[in-house]
Amino acid sequence: MIRTLLLTLATVCSLSTIAQATIYSYAVGNWRNGPTVYISPLITATEALSDADLIAHYKKGFPEFRTVTEIDVLRFATREEGEEARLTLARKYGMRQLPVVMVEVPEQH
Repeated sequence: MIRTLLLTLATVCSLSTIAQATIYSYAVGNWRNGPTVYISPLITATEALSDADLIAHYKKGFPEFRTVTEIDVLRFATREEGEEARLTLARKYGMRQLPVVMVEVPEQH
């Protein structure tokens, strides 16, 4: 009985550790048709965060996203993948002649 309990506890702990892997994410606001598309900076997060959690983070941390209604969250395994995807997306919106704002991290005072 105790052995089963310990094995179950160890399994649960190991699964929660796996779910906490580091990911990189950015958000895109007004992504369908503008009028201005906002692309957030890449942030470091964990797999445990839901889209709703990440959207709340972007709305709280970046004033540009507070009034945006269409927000999509993208996730990447590496920082390099995320940065490349972010720049590629900005170029694609530019080809559609939609204004793109590459949001930067706000300065801390």
